[in-house]
Amino acid sequence: MNINNELRSLVIYRNLLDDEIIQNLIDIFDILNDPENSFFEECVSLYSDLCSKLFEKEISLSDYILDLILYDENIFSKQCSKVGFVNVKKNLRDAAFHDLDILFSLCALSAKDLKDEIRISFPKEKDFVSGLCEYAITDILYDKEAVGEFYEKNSFGVFAKYRAFLFNSDKSLKPVSNLDDIKLSDLKLYEAQREKVIHNTLCLLEGTPCCNVLLYGDRGTGKSSTVKAVLNEYSSKGLRMVQLVKDNIMLLPDLMERLGEIPLKFIIFVDDLTFNENDYNFGAMKTVLEGSLNKQPSNIAIYVTTNRRHLIKETFSSREGDEIHRADTIDDTISLSERFGLTITFSIPNKDNYLEIVRQIAEDRNLPVENDELFKGAERFALLKNGRTPRIARQYVDSVESNLKLSAGVK
Repeated sequence: MNINNELRSLVIYRNLLDDEIIQNLIDIFDILNDPENSFFEECVSLYSDLCSKLFEKEISLSDYILDLILYDENIFSKQCSKVGFVNVKKNLRDAAFHDLDILFSLCALSAKDLKDEIRISFPKEKDFVSGLCEYAITDILYDKEAVGEFYEKNSFGVFAKYRAFLFNSDKSLKPVSNLDDIKLSDLKLYEAQREKVIHNTLCLLEGTPCCNVLLYGDRGTGKSSTVKAVLNEYSSKGLRMVQLVKDNIMLLPDLMERLGEIPLKFIIFVDDLTFNENDYNFGAMKTVLEGSLNKQPSNIAIYVTTNRRHLIKETFSSREGDEIHRADTIDDTISLSERFGLTITFSIPNKDNYLEIVRQIAEDRNLPVENDELFKGAERFALLKNGRTPRIARQYVDSVESNLKLSAGVK
């Protein structure tokens, strides 16, 4: 077996040659194909290292290689995502299929087959080799066309594997692997506000005009949760999110330029945004929203949450001075919030609505608590927390559920 020549002939999936487990296999076959056959100890070490890595990742060799294929960023995966699999040029598709045939054969390489190859090369050590542990493979129906269709539906690289990212100061995108799994059905009341966000997001997904959105209201009223729930609801339709912190707003044009080239829809999410006076990020945000020569890509919408209506903290000094200066300051602060096409207000619920949120959350969890008892506890909890918000309602129900489980002896 001389699979190394085939692996080194890869054209489209050459990135995989840099993978540590693929490199392990290449090194093993280099030894097995050496007519000297004098590196048995190294061969055993490489084989054992291969098994160790797969055991640590809790994955079969087949699934591991298939993941490398599905989440690789290459010209074939990009073209499938951009123009659709059936529209990829024949020569590119043929080159990709050539590579996939090789990689699929590697997926089927069982530990028994590999150990047989080692025994053939080192017949004197056959008993020792027989005692080596074995990694797993998976019985998979390998379909080259299905790979292209996967790229068309899910995009390529990290954008196929993850739904959300953090944009760092070095302009890198860090995937969020442990994303909040909140669903739209988990959110209670605020239906009108939620429907506006959903409608705008659907416009983004469908390629019709949509707005940049400012979600304004007190802390704990569900602004951020609404945005996250929308992502979870529509990620299967090609929606992705990139979170940007305020200190990196100056990099927003770079981020939009990068995302604008990717055939997915993106929410750029800025959470809890507030500017101080003379904050250089304030001007940068204004410029990006409407004052730049560059047009905002049609596959991007900016969603911002804030607890300040006009996004900027008013200090005592800003209230001083002549009327003209004060008016200019007010106009400047208002002008930024007005550059969002859609502003949605999340107000603190009154007592009845707060208790209704508590009731609905408890009902979803099937908690065996009478409403009177539940509501009395909710009011005491709100008093301790100094407020009534959806967040406080959820925290209260969490505490009730925990106490019930502890009382029942469930840990």
